[in-house]
Amino acid sequence: MALWIELGLKFTVAVQADDASLVRRMLKYAAYCYSDRSGSLPNDTSTAVAYAFYEHLPTYKEFWPRLGTWFSPDEFARLLPVFAYHLAPEDMAPLKAAYLAGRPVHPRKSSGRASR
Repeated sequence: MALWIELGLKFTVAVQADDASLVRRMLKYAAYCYSDRSGSLPNDTSTAVAYAFYEHLPTYKEFWPRLGTWFSPDEFARLLPVFAYHLAPEDMAPLKAAYLAGRPVHPRKSSGRASR
């Protein structure tokens, strides 16, 4: 737990400093710790990252618009119960809306055929 508390503080500093590389690496490590690659779930590692890191991210409302770039739809859905821990029920809809608004937009690829 102490590791993830410390990493959470460093993560906040990295976000505020716009250190995208460090943010990405920390999120990748958190995802590893929260996955079954860290051992049979749940385990001490997955519990620590959930309680001492993930559940605190939504307490920073300035992070909400970034959640869409930090988490895939599957990751966000899996983490939503963890994200909800420190939020009021009425905050859930705005959190989800901010996530969706922050998702990258990918233009549709052309099929290569000319339209007639």
